[in-house]
Amino acid sequence: MQTNASRAHGALEAMFREESVFDLYSRGRWQVPDGLVAAVTERVDALAEDPRSALLVVDEHPALRTPVPAVVADVLGITAFLCGDVAVRSGSWRRLEHDLVSSHLAGAAQGSPGRDGLGGLRTGWVASAAPWRPPGGDLFRAAGDDRGLRRLAWELTAEILRVLAGIESLEDRRQGLLTLYEHAAADHDLVEATLSAPSTPAGWAQLRERWADAAGDDLVAVLPELTGNVGYLSWIVDGWCAAHRLLADAVPGGDDLCTALSCLLVQAGLTVVPPELAVGVRGDLYAQVGARLAEDVRTWDAGAWRHQVRSWLAGALVAGEFDVARTWLDLAVRLTGVVQGLPGDAATPDPCLVPVGEFQDDVRRLFRVRRVRHPLAGAASAPAWLATEDVFPPVGHRNGPVRDTVPAPGRRPDETPDRSAGAPPDLVDGAGCARASALAQATAMIDRIVGQPALVAVLRELVDMPAQDLRLLVTGPPDVGTNLAVDVLARLMTMRGFDGTAVWLHHEQFALLDADSAVAQLRDRVEGCDGERLIAVDGLDRLVSHERIGRPLAQELHRLISAHGAQVQLVAFGGPDGYRRLVDACPSLAAWWRVVRTREFTAGDFAVLFGRALDRRGATATPGALRAAGDLLAETRAAAAEEERNAGLATRLADLAVAAARRRTNWATSPVVDVVDLPTEYAEPEDGGSEDGGSEDVGSEDVGSENARSENAGTPRHVQRAELGR
Repeated sequence: MQTNASRAHGALEAMFREESVFDLYSRGRWQVPDGLVAAVTERVDALAEDPRSALLVVDEHPALRTPVPAVVADVLGITAFLCGDVAVRSGSWRRLEHDLVSSHLAGAAQGSPGRDGLGGLRTGWVASAAPWRPPGGDLFRAAGDDRGLRRLAWELTAEILRVLAGIESLEDRRQGLLTLYEHAAADHDLVEATLSAPSTPAGWAQLRERWADAAGDDLVAVLPELTGNVGYLSWIVDGWCAAHRLLADAVPGGDDLCTALSCLLVQAGLTVVPPELAVGVRGDLYAQVGARLAEDVRTWDAGAWRHQVRSWLAGALVAGEFDVARTWLDLAVRLTGVVQGLPGDAATPDPCLVPVGEFQDDVRRLFRVRRVRHPLAGAASAPAWLATEDVFPPVGHRNGPVRDTVPAPGRRPDETPDRSAGAPPDLVDGAGCARASALAQATAMIDRIVGQPALVAVLRELVDMPAQDLRLLVTGPPDVGTNLAVDVLARLMTMRGFDGTAVWLHHEQFALLDADSAVAQLRDRVEGCDGERLIAVDGLDRLVSHERIGRPLAQELHRLISAHGAQVQLVAFGGPDGYRRLVDACPSLAAWWRVVRTREFTAGDFAVLFGRALDRRGATATPGALRAAGDLLAETRAAAAEEERNAGLATRLADLAVAAARRRTNWATSPVVDVVDLPTEYAEPEDGGSEDGGSEDVGSEDVGSENARSENAGTPRHVQRAELGR
């Protein structure tokens, strides 16, 4: 049987294996759009096949099959540099530079995304040295002293930077490098120096310094590596010291700054303080570290140090200092690599005892807890901390059998449900029948959700295990199943004694209030639902990031969840970057939520929604009309008003098409919509509007979802009457 620890470790591996995530600790977690890496890889391969690239070739390379165009080698180097020299990365795309040149990797480098920057098979993070610096690397080395080939190397290096466009986490640094190349091209002396510098280590080091000197302060702020080894070390140490002070103020149990810095140097394998460090720590601190380092080397206990730091950073997580803790770790690893490489370039850290992997495990351990009710307590024994953005589990993943031990209302603990047919237990008592009915209704509603596999997977898990507490944040485009998801969850809440309806809170309701009034209203609304009704929050990210009232509202919501526990069940909705905005606004509040991301509808999804809207109007469509409607809706979506972008847009098109079909068929009661009935521009339907009065395909006529939205009356969910898609 798997232990809890091994299950957690397996869950962490599964998350990084299954999620399309690129997470720079210095920048934050980024959900990589489907197909983006493949598109960039195609651009890289096209550049490698360009006839110009055949003129500059690398004969030996540790990671690539050789001979190989030097442009491929520089894609590796430049991408790593854009990530940051020895910067900590996590997520399934953590070895992004290798993924972009996967077709050129040597046999030993195949499968590199599973390996970390330390050369092992640890899961979860990498921190690779990135020695590439402008003006270039392998391209210029292949060019030698030939001025014409050096011009070509310059040109192809700039081409690489343009090919790498679209990787959001790297964009600021990519743009900074492009700006540097543009400035250099306008500097006649620097151009001449680049074309004529001798191809020797000393000559190239001087050229690097000239390029770095050409970078303004704004560029150096984005690309601190340009300041050279000593300057970069200074930047790292100053930032790490600041992060350590912030954590020390917030979390007891950590070492003082001098002790912490000394221990960090010892874990990096140093026995003396490098003089380069004086630039960063300066003055008394440098002297104090030097005075105690020898004693720390003599008494060093690596295991004890690592355990102490891990425990301290876990305390930082609970205190809400998630981002500062990540910064501390990132800069600690960078410092390790830089001091190990002195007096030369930074090295990939080895050894490196900084507990990055343990920190990631602790985030999951602390914020991915399955609540278990003790039979004597009668209530949950611990807050329902769920996943922060860095570690929320793959959608639909089940972390062990804990939830199956939780008795649901109307069910005896010794009953074992028969799930062989995917049906709820066949109970004959009244509570059991009500429970079975609620589950059946919820399942039927889930089956109506179109084009959102991640949301469907989470809802099905909740149907299977309805006793778990609900803190669900749905982020993504508007109007892709919001009301239907709330209907499902409200129905499931009946098995906790809730009344099966939901109270909606909209961010607009608080926008005009002062802070005290907004907090009081939030408290009244939430406490009014205590143990009775599901709470649905529309625009949670906008609410908590509001410039004037966001912070006090975030703190109050965090307090209410903590105080009321299982009596408060919430589902919230936000934009595509909603969780990141929530983390920025209030990390402690963000820690409560499980996150699921929705996506834009495809043309096929739109065709299904359009067909359903026609069916509710007593109409049908030809196959050609369904396909054409799906294509039209997908093309129109980007220009549509937010309230009518997705399901609402399909409903609006159905109104127009049915009105046109009825006119064409002399007002037939059950018209068949054809391609000719689809509008090329907006025309108000003659009956004056939507025939079912809804902007979302929720199937409310089947499951009574209007009750779940009764609190939503009067909220600004307007439907704009304008040209379709405007």
